[in-house]
Amino acid sequence: MIRTYKLVLLVFSLLYGITNAVGQDVGYIIGQLVDTEKNEAIPFATIRIRDKAVGVTSNVDGTFKVPLEFKEIGEVLEISCLGYQTLLVELSTLMENEVNIVPLKPSAFELQEAVVSAEIKKLSAKQIVKIAINSIPQNYPQNAFGLVGYYRDYQVKDKNYINLSEALIKVNDKGFDVHDNFGNSYQLLSFGLNTDFVVDSFAKQPYDYERQNKIVPSAKMVNDGGNEFITLSIHDAIRNYGLESFSFINDLRTDFVESHNFRLQRTTNYKSQQIYEIIFGFRNNDYRAEGTIHINKDDYAIHKLNYYLYKRKKPGDRSSAVNADERFSDGFNKMNGELLYHIQSEYARGQANKMFLSYISFYNKVLVQRPAEFKSKFVINLEDKSFKIQVNKVPAELDKIRTRDFKVSYRNDAVPIKEFWFQEDERTFIVCPHVGYERAEQLFKGLFLERDNLQVADVKYSYRDIKDSLGNKLDERKWEYIHQYREFFVQEATLGHQLISENEEMAKNLPLDSPKQPVLRDYLEGNYWMNTPLPTIQN
Repeated sequence: MIRTYKLVLLVFSLLYGITNAVGQDVGYIIGQLVDTEKNEAIPFATIRIRDKAVGVTSNVDGTFKVPLEFKEIGEVLEISCLGYQTLLVELSTLMENEVNIVPLKPSAFELQEAVVSAEIKKLSAKQIVKIAINSIPQNYPQNAFGLVGYYRDYQVKDKNYINLSEALIKVNDKGFDVHDNFGNSYQLLSFGLNTDFVVDSFAKQPYDYERQNKIVPSAKMVNDGGNEFITLSIHDAIRNYGLESFSFINDLRTDFVESHNFRLQRTTNYKSQQIYEIIFGFRNNDYRAEGTIHINKDDYAIHKLNYYLYKRKKPGDRSSAVNADERFSDGFNKMNGELLYHIQSEYARGQANKMFLSYISFYNKVLVQRPAEFKSKFVINLEDKSFKIQVNKVPAELDKIRTRDFKVSYRNDAVPIKEFWFQEDERTFIVCPHVGYERAEQLFKGLFLERDNLQVADVKYSYRDIKDSLGNKLDERKWEYIHQYREFFVQEATLGHQLISENEEMAKNLPLDSPKQPVLRDYLEGNYWMNTPLPTIQN
């Protein structure tokens, strides 16, 4: 049984302007959904071809793409989103080679109606949530079903997408009565790194807690095997309602209701059905969580679960990252606190009136420790019993460097420095220790002997105040916040199960970009497409 990265907390205490992008998307109609009252973009709305199973979900900036071929055959878009009136748009009315602004009107019922309804049934918000979770077996497909969707993972830096990988993935799910969805099978219909976006290979590397090259602040991604897509899948608390999903929700069936408080906010609308919007919260000494859960008023089906987790600020908390302000951001928006992760999943009704996944989005913050810009190479010189230090740039203010700026230890004992000088190229220091000191005789025993094992690992060195002309300290590595997203947008959901031969299955324990992953491009049938975000987005 395969397990993968799961976010586990350490237990201690907008409307965007779009420019220069349309020409890069030849063959697509491009739209942007906008709230008519707030004049803000509407993310994660469902855009489907009417009377067809396929569709997409709007991006974080409200944009979406639909292949031009659907316009040519006169198709109609059906656009739906929680809290908005469903809209039908004839593709023939949308323009090519420009962004079409598509307005959606909010649609909400009065809070009073929801309160009265709940009082009649004598149900509290917590009881409504408990009934909804217990109703999962009735509302979601218990037998096998299939999903085909657009997957992407990317990072955000300076409000720009970087390291964008995209795939079309087919999911063969055994059904909600099989709690362990790691027994499901998957097929990669396409996969690739989108080189239209900036590629930052250092930020793209796997998590590295040993050398601290890349970590999740205040949390840890526990890896028991599994690739990026499996990592995303296990954070769907609704699908995994009988399993541990992520910290504080834990097992949705047994832990969520007991550890959070709930309040009925209002009723809202989705495709003319009334939906309870319930807000919830949780806090302890170190963390606070908040979010919303949307539940159908008639059959208690969960339409959406939206979960934010923040680190609670404590006296003395600070950040040494070069972009410390990003500590209080999700990459696109400033947040009211230090957001550690944001997970949202939404379901919609499909075949046999069952609820199928529409999308899941998993955000977490990452700290990357970059390699030093001003760096040294430290060499033990056996011939004259000295240390040679080569640097990649000429240090600034050479005349102000002193012996105290060189810190060397051997087997945890400080090495006394007698003198130093730099060679003519001003990029090589010769540092000479006091080898003649009686107290240093034992210290240096074996250090400068010519033998296979010089015990270099026992030598530690650092520098006090040696800088380059840009102010970078020698060998100083700087922290930087990067925002990480993994998302899956379902384009088609069908009941039934298709057998997949073993050599055609996605290898769940290998990265998606592994050359050993089978990519079945010849199997890409149907009208599926990449809803790639527009690469040039500005505030």
